Amino acid sequence: MLSFTDVHGLAGCLLAADADAEMLGWGQPATLLFLHDLPSIGGRARMCAMRSVQFPLHRDDLLTDPAGLPALLHRLAADLHDPDTPTPYQATFDTILRLIRAGTPDARVLAWAVCYDTIHTLDGQPRQARRIDAVDTDGRVYQLTHLHGEDHPLLGVDDTPDPSDTPYTRPGLRSLLIATARYTQASTGVGTA
Repeated sequence: MLSFTDVHGLAGCLLAADADAEMLGWGQPATLLFLHDLPSIGGRARMCAMRSVQFPLHRDDLLTDPAGLPALLHRLAADLHDPDTPTPYQATFDTILRLIRAGTPDARVLAWAVCYDTIHTLDGQPRQARRIDAVDTDGRVYQLTHLHGEDHPLLGVDDTPDPSDTPYTRPGLRSLLIATARYTQASTGVGTA
């Protein structure tokens, strides 16, 4: 179970991801992120730090229309689910996780997130918005909305999400967590719980 500090750290990672996306500008393809912790340095306990890592998508999978996100997330989860059936995405994920754990053996995958541009209706007026939706290992849902032209995004964290009131990306992000569940516990070996 994630602590309050973990949840706060994940929220901070999503805000940092939004700031990075802001520097790239609007109209970027959807970006998939996985978030992990950095629990210790040199054997000394410290406040847990978080980091998000962009999961690279094949150019054929880059989406500019967010309507395709649910299918893409489920397809990626299927590719990552079975470590005994190697796929290019499985190899990419294993390589990234091995590099992370080379420096931080106790790192755990804590959440998956997707950053995308969409249209948000506010007071009946459509506005361009950036969304970052995330689901953590406890099933908590994070929803960041940054309206074009606004200085600051809005971030909501829902501990007990109502399935009828969650982003349409939630089932796909949950599928990614299930597919990579073997990586959610600290381990010195890749592919073990």
